[in-house]
Amino acid sequence: MARLRVPDQALRNFLSILLGFAIGGFNNLVVLPWAFGDNLEAWGLVRIAAAWATLLGPILAYGAPSAMNRFQGKLNAMGALPQLYATLIWPPIALFLALVAIPALLLPEGVADLLGLEGTNRETVWPIALLSGLYTAQIYFAGYLSSRLKTALATFARETFFKFGYLALALALGMGWMGIPAFLPAFVGLYVCVLVLLFAQSMANQFRLNTRPIQDKQLLREIRVYSGTLILGSGAGIILGQIDIIMVGRLLDLSQVPIYTIAAFIATIAGIPVRAFQRLLQPLIARALHAKDNAETWRLVKLSHRSMLLTSGWIITCIAVSTPEIDRLLPAAFQGLSTVIMVIGAFKVILAASMGSMILIGQSDHYKKTIWLQWLSVVLAIPLNFLFIPKSGLDMGLLGAALATFIAMGLAILIRQFLVWFIWKEWVLNRHSLAILVVLVVPGLLLIGMDMECHPMLLLTLKSTMTTIWVAGAAWTLNLVPEGKKLVLEKWNGFARRKNG
Repeated sequence: MARLRVPDQALRNFLSILLGFAIGGFNNLVVLPWAFGDNLEAWGLVRIAAAWATLLGPILAYGAPSAMNRFQGKLNAMGALPQLYATLIWPPIALFLALVAIPALLLPEGVADLLGLEGTNRETVWPIALLSGLYTAQIYFAGYLSSRLKTALATFARETFFKFGYLALALALGMGWMGIPAFLPAFVGLYVCVLVLLFAQSMANQFRLNTRPIQDKQLLREIRVYSGTLILGSGAGIILGQIDIIMVGRLLDLSQVPIYTIAAFIATIAGIPVRAFQRLLQPLIARALHAKDNAETWRLVKLSHRSMLLTSGWIITCIAVSTPEIDRLLPAAFQGLSTVIMVIGAFKVILAASMGSMILIGQSDHYKKTIWLQWLSVVLAIPLNFLFIPKSGLDMGLLGAALATFIAMGLAILIRQFLVWFIWKEWVLNRHSLAILVVLVVPGLLLIGMDMECHPMLLLTLKSTMTTIWVAGAAWTLNLVPEGKKLVLEKWNGFARRKNG
């Protein structure tokens, strides 16, 4: 692990994503509301377009990133990695042309109806199609870099550079240098820039294609079946990840989409640790499985569970204790979202804590067992949205969208843990999990009602600092993440030796 400099890459990824969130936070909370003004529908259209790209991109990619990690060991031994990359690139191209590009070109009205676009928004079918294709290509090349354990620049491009570009576009709109009709095409151009960076980094890391077919027909069939089966299952998770945004746009109004986006953005800060480490954890678990190293596999799974539960839980606890101050800092149109934020945030923590088991099943020979589970969640989420969100249902609005996703995906995660135990006879949850939860609950109970006569940002910073000191101190004292403590001590001792030597 040290040889691959995984901790260093994870730290760089974390810092890139953290900087991206800081830029995105300033953009979402300050610049975009100012730039779009009262025209929240136009902002909502951009978010819907991005949501459709985020939904379609991983499906069109046809499981390429996971397949690269799973089959890299076999194909590398055969000297046929360029054939693997070529084998995995043709399905995304064919799917994009058949399912997105050609329908958008020949049947734009039908596609607009399918996407729920009305009025002048129906003219944005082609930009949405381009976003989907560009995002698919980004996933492919980011997956290649992940399989090579080269994730730092890819993370910077997709997180920091993209957020900075989005901020620049918003500033241009607010300053009057760009009109609202030009914003979505410029947003598409930003996706092109990110793709160029990923492609250049891939080429610098020996990305090559060889269109000669893989000679082992059985292996080729296995790759096709794995990719197709995986996307059939993970496609459901992708749909669940974007269904709340899409349902808000369809069942409420496009002007409500930015409001829900703000709540989701604040809660999604808890997902920073996952996004920093996931691209590294997937190839590491795949390599351990390929080597049939059960001890290393479960060390990685349990390490990711404890570290993600602690770090994501710490972030959402900081948000929880500061919800009154966050509410006071938000513009009037975006206030009163604390319950929505906490529901989404709780789900993000659960998802983070189960990341290792999700990757384990996806990279193992048992990946087919999760397909029915994922689609069961979709089948449950859709009627829950129709029940919770509109006035014709329970009229819960934005909170209903958050609850529907929480219930549907939370149930899937719970069942998956029992599935992991059934297959490997190992529980991901352990005594450290319970101890971490207790540590996180304490500041939540003590600080949420704390109030002082001062600026809300000052009080927010004070509460977050107190929470951080408590969580860090308890984690160190109780040795909740032994590997993390060991790494910190090694870094410190190395620094001390260099200083004294």
